[in-house]
Amino acid sequence: MTSETVRQVAALPDLNHRDPEYLDLIRDTKNRLIGVYEQTTQEWHPYLLGGSGTLAVEAMITSCIQSGPALILENGYYSSRIRDIFEVHKIPFEVISHGWLESWDFERIEKKIKQGFEAVIGTHNETTTGRLNDIARLGRLCKRERMACLIDAMSSFGADEIDFTNLDAVCSSANKCLHGIPGVSFVLVASRLADAMAQFPARSYYMHLPMYAGDSPPLTPPVSALQAFRQALWEMPGEGAKARGRIYKEKADLLRTALSERGFAPAIPFDETSCTLSTFSLPRGFQYERWFQANLEFGFVLYGCKGELHDQFFQVANMGEVSLAQLRLWVGTVDRILGY
Repeated sequence: MTSETVRQVAALPDLNHRDPEYLDLIRDTKNRLIGVYEQTTQEWHPYLLGGSGTLAVEAMITSCIQSGPALILENGYYSSRIRDIFEVHKIPFEVISHGWLESWDFERIEKKIKQGFEAVIGTHNETTTGRLNDIARLGRLCKRERMACLIDAMSSFGADEIDFTNLDAVCSSANKCLHGIPGVSFVLVASRLADAMAQFPARSYYMHLPMYAGDSPPLTPPVSALQAFRQALWEMPGEGAKARGRIYKEKADLLRTALSERGFAPAIPFDETSCTLSTFSLPRGFQYERWFQANLEFGFVLYGCKGELHDQFFQVANMGEVSLAQLRLWVGTVDRILGY
């Protein structure tokens, strides 16, 4: 959900991507993006891409890994997709698989990592359940073992706390916690890796990050989506991700308290969960499709879980321009549907 002003900016008159005004737009957007977190100084290089978040994940993998092998940490649908990307590009990898309701097992990771890898890659907020994986601990481990740490922060960047100290690349999208519209994604790369990857062989033309290093776009960009993205970054609270995280937590607490009181069981403990979304058991007597349709009739769109979790849980997000009043209205709708 976006603000009215972000939607208005997306409908501004045409702007040519060779116009000096556009180049100012790109510089400003990159500077503001770097400022979302206090830790991301000029030692981090932002690369803006035209495409969905999956494009950013694929660009990070294909650009930031020289030859492999890489170690993939898998505990959900989205980290499983990372495996698919490696297979498509034939980059050597190994996987540590966890159950979709499980956290990373660092005993297994530390044992496996000693076999030697160029990089380790995992998902911060595994949106399958909303679980926050411990990327700070992973970063420390990767630094100790002298390997790159690559993080998919698609639905956490801009709200959940991220310790960038020992990370090497982080990717995300404009249309999650940053409140832009779909069509723009990005990768932040630490200087040490940005310098190195410029010498790596290109696996893709469109997704090769070094090509996007300057302010003048090498290929036609999604201008309207970038204008909306800059507006959304202008609208970030003064303390950036720290402040937005507090706002999201207040919304999440409202939802989690209300649904727990009504007998909905969380898929994972709240203290292990992102502040952006919640995953709850389906109400008794409802399959997901019927639960989705019942809410849709009142104007609310819920999200279904993937794979093996589809028939057990549903998800509700509190990211974006959604107010506490709107969330309370949805809770009241739940009561009406269930006859409370």
